[in-house]
Amino acid sequence: MRSYQRILALLLALTIVVFGRKMALAHERVEIGPYVIVVGWVNEPAIVGERNALFLEITENDEPVTGVEATLDAELLYGGRTFRSNLTPSLTPGQYTVEFIPTVRGQYDVRLFGSIEDTDLDEVVAPEEVFSADRIQFPEPEPSVRELQRETQQQIDELEARLQTAQLVAYIGVGVGLVGIALAIWSLRRKQKTSN
Repeated sequence: MRSYQRILALLLALTIVVFGRKMALAHERVEIGPYVIVVGWVNEPAIVGERNALFLEITENDEPVTGVEATLDAELLYGGRTFRSNLTPSLTPGQYTVEFIPTVRGQYDVRLFGSIEDTDLDEVVAPEEVFSADRIQFPEPEPSVRELQRETQQQIDELEARLQTAQLVAYIGVGVGLVGIALAIWSLRRKQKTSN
C-alpha cells in the first residue's frame, strides 16, 4: 500500500470514529435493571415545527425487548407542560416511537414510567436539544414565526397610530369647516342687517 493510501485510510478511519461517536452521543442511554434503553429522535437534529418522533430502543443482553407498549408509557416534559403518549412499536423488534411536532426550541425531557416485565421504572432522560430551523437553512434563514408575529404587531401598531392621526386631522377639518360655516352665516346675516 502506498503511503498516501495509508494516510487516506487512516483519515477515513479517524473520521468514522469521530463522527460515529458524535452521532452516538445524540442518543441518551440508560440502564435499568437488566434492560438498556436508548432514547433519541427519529430525525436528527430535531427541528422546531417539523414532524418528528421520539425513538426508544429497549434491549436485554443485546436482545430486543418486545411487547412493552402495553406496560410502559412516555411523557414529554417542557416548561411545566406534559405530552403523554403510548409507545408505538416499529417494524424493528425492540424499537418504539412517540410521534409529535416540537413547537419550541430547547431541551425536552422524556419520562418513561410503568414496567418492563417484572421491572418497575420511572426514569427521566434528556435526548438531544430541539433546534430552530435557521440552524440548517441555507443560504439564508427564514424568519421564525415569532419574528413574523413581532413584525406584524409593529406594522399594526404603526397603522393604528396613522389612523389616530388621520382621525385627529379629520376632526380638526370638520371643526374648521363648522367654524367656517358659522362665520359665513354670521357674515351673511350681518350683510343682510346692514343692507336693510
